[in-house]
Amino acid sequence: MTSHDGRVSYQGDPAVLIGANVDIQIQVKGIDELVRNLRDLGVNRIPNYVARALTEIANQAQDAMIRNAQSNLTVRGNWLTKGTKYGINRKAATKKDLTATVSTTAPWLIEQETKTIITPRKASSLAMPRIWQRGSRLAVTKSPKNIPNTIKLKSKFGNEIIYQRQGSGRLTSLVPLFILRTQTPEKQRVHLINTATAMVNKIAVPVMSGMVRQAIAENP
Repeated sequence: MTSHDGRVSYQGDPAVLIGANVDIQIQVKGIDELVRNLRDLGVNRIPNYVARALTEIANQAQDAMIRNAQSNLTVRGNWLTKGTKYGINRKAATKKDLTATVSTTAPWLIEQETKTIITPRKASSLAMPRIWQRGSRLAVTKSPKNIPNTIKLKSKFGNEIIYQRQGSGRLTSLVPLFILRTQTPEKQRVHLINTATAMVNKIAVPVMSGMVRQAIAENP
């Protein structure tokens, strides 16, 4: 286990670098000894084959990570689409750089992966839906500022709670919608690193074996 540039990393097998802190990154790295051995057999274009194999492994790891995020999170918009700023993106390996990388810089994905303490990014407090509101459309799609007839009150225990006035006249009632927190612990909801690692471990050997057979078969 090593630490560098603010990122904790793990060097695994087969050739996987996993990091999480300022980003989540999986690197599938070229196997230099394999390249040298195949070159000794006279397979001249072996770096090209290795690069293609590493890129294919990264492609499948990327797809598995996206599926994991989609199945565990409510994804709005197209931010998770490949190639977007905060998506789970893949950098292909080349014959000169035998490293294929899958990474994301989405801060919310990092929070969901690493079980961090969530703090407000811009506001002074987080609006946490009350338990009986968590499964409702209201809690999922609207922030307190977009809900009409709301009022903020402090409970006898000192908690600030946002209520909504419902009904009219003598039938008016206050329904608690959100409790305000300066921070809150976040349970791990996605398992991107474990998902990618499992996929790499599953397919690395057959993909590399196929690459070796193809390289030898196509060697002039």
